[in-house]
Amino acid sequence: MRVAGQFRFDAPPEIMYRLFSNKDALLNATIGLQSLEEVEPDRWNATLKVGIGGFALVYHGILEVTDRVPNESFHLHIAAETHNGSAEAEADLRFLPDGDGTLVTYEADIEFRGAQKLLPSLAKGLVDYFMHGMREYLEKARARALL
Repeated sequence: MRVAGQFRFDAPPEIMYRLFSNKDALLNATIGLQSLEEVEPDRWNATLKVGIGGFALVYHGILEVTDRVPNESFHLHIAAETHNGSAEAEADLRFLPDGDGTLVTYEADIEFRGAQKLLPSLAKGLVDYFMHGMREYLEKARARALL
């Protein structure tokens, strides 16, 4: 399934680019992300718990960033497995100047195999939740003078 969209942030591209690579920001913004351990630069082992319709699946896998163009874009690959299925995603993120802020655009192909089928509207909802989480993290970091 293909999902695409954009989200505007009130911070310049160089801040948003760094934020989208920040472990603490990712853990806080990603629904169900329980752990993220770097195994080498731009590659992490991850555990994600996804609850749908009264039950939860725990996925274990990798998250890898490639094709970095500093402050402009990167490619994200996610591959994960659970006891009865797997998930894989390929996503391109771009950080575009937009006045005094940044327009983050994304295009992703997501595939779930096994018992779980993810509806396109749910996939879009998870991405929107993540983007709002990143916006909240940005505001908290600003308040603590971390950015």
